[in-house]
Amino acid sequence: MNLSKTMPGTMFKQGDVAEFHYLWHREAERGEESGRIPRAVCALDKAPGNPDVVFLFLFTSKQPLDGQLALSVPEIECRRIGVASPCWVILDEFNRVEMDKDYDFVSTEPIGSVSAAFLREIAATIKQAAQASAIKAVKRT
Repeated sequence: MNLSKTMPGTMFKQGDVAEFHYLWHREAERGEESGRIPRAVCALDKAPGNPDVVFLFLFTSKQPLDGQLALSVPEIECRRIGVASPCWVILDEFNRVEMDKDYDFVSTEPIGSVSAAFLREIAATIKQAAQASAIKAVKRT
C-alpha cells in the first residue's frame, strides 16, 4: 500500500482525515440516506480496479460498544487529526463512497492525516475483520 499517494479520482491521500456526514449502518437500515452531523473519517482506498471508490472509517469520542471492532487512537494521532482524546476509530463498519457521486464532505480539504504507522495498524485490523466477515458496508451514492 502506497501511503502517500493521492487516491485516483479523489482529492484525498491514504490516511487523510476529512469531515463527512457519516451514515451509521443502523441508520442506513432504517432508511436514512445521509449522516446527521459531520464527523471525522479516515480515507482508505479500495482495490486498484475501482479507483473512484473510497472507504471511510469513522473516528468517535464515544467508547465503542461491547463487540464493536475499534482501535483506540493514540493521543499524538488525535492531535494530528484535530480531535479530542480519548478517541477511537470504528473498524467494523464503513461508508463506501463513489467520489464522483457523493457530496456529503464538508470540504475537499483534509483536516489532518494519521501517521503511516497508525494507518498500517488500521489496515491490518480491517484485513483481519474482513477475513472473518465482520465488517458492514454502507454504500453511499
